[in-house]
Amino acid sequence: MAKIVLGIAAPHSGMLGKPAETWLQDGERDRKNPILWYRNKTWSYQQLEAERRSEGFERFLTLEERNKRHAACRKAIDRLREVYTEAKPDVAIIIGKDQNEIFLDVMPTFAVHVGAAIENGPPQRPNYAPSEPIVYPGAPDLAAHISSSLQHDGFDITCMTKMPPNVWLQNKIVVPHAYGFIYHEIMNDRAPPSVPIYMNTFYPPNQPTIGRSVEFGRALSRAIASWDASVRVALVASGGLSHFVCDEEFDRSILEMFKNADLDALQRVDERSYQSGTSEIKLYTPVIVAMAERKCRMTLVDYVPCYRTEAGTGEGMGFMYWKP
Repeated sequence: MAKIVLGIAAPHSGMLGKPAETWLQDGERDRKNPILWYRNKTWSYQQLEAERRSEGFERFLTLEERNKRHAACRKAIDRLREVYTEAKPDVAIIIGKDQNEIFLDVMPTFAVHVGAAIENGPPQRPNYAPSEPIVYPGAPDLAAHISSSLQHDGFDITCMTKMPPNVWLQNKIVVPHAYGFIYHEIMNDRAPPSVPIYMNTFYPPNQPTIGRSVEFGRALSRAIASWDASVRVALVASGGLSHFVCDEEFDRSILEMFKNADLDALQRVDERSYQSGTSEIKLYTPVIVAMAERKCRMTLVDYVPCYRTEAGTGEGMGFMYWKP
């Protein structure tokens, strides 16, 4: 039977692949964003900066501090890469989401890539792809089994045999950035056969709730356990904690729930907290469920809040793994 030998959860932020000198440039995008989610409601940038002025984010915006935090993130990525390499998985299942990259006119709540090939490369950004085109192997038999098992458990699944063109990137056939980051940064582009699974956490109206995400995790765990093959499986979640407004207090409370596999607590959090980029926390839940069922404890490699404006916009970067 298939055996999960590793669980990983990692952010895939563009900030991780850029020099810290450029982070304040990313902040200019936040200043123009009229809908910034923070503490269960939306704010304009000006409202948010006024609300959080007393927190003194200016001290985190110096180049010295940005370089320090960037280095901490890169060190954590290096550690996750080591853990992944040591696990020697035969197959990987990667849980992520699309961000209007390959799904535009159609946005499935849950989708599974069942094709034999997964393409990456230019013009994808450097921390998401190598400089030359590359094709990673899919795992069609496992993907078909997972799709069938999830369907049997009451989840309506969209199946893709081919990757649609990436509308962000000149309509090239390039995997979305959430997956590219894992293939390129964690797997060093030496990916085993893999199954990308998509959850639409980002865009209303058909986002799965946190409760539905937990149930999806249980169904996925059953699907993996019932796969009749003697293979070592890595289960990987690609997503961030709080963003595009970084909320360190909220992130640390979520990380404590992850550590204790406290699924009830995760489901008691107001659903409005899981909006915009922060919705990617839902992508972590299948990994937490599957590893908790196998009595695996989370190892937090690092948590690094990374800021880019005086309003505290930025991203909470959490790097963690689970091993038997």
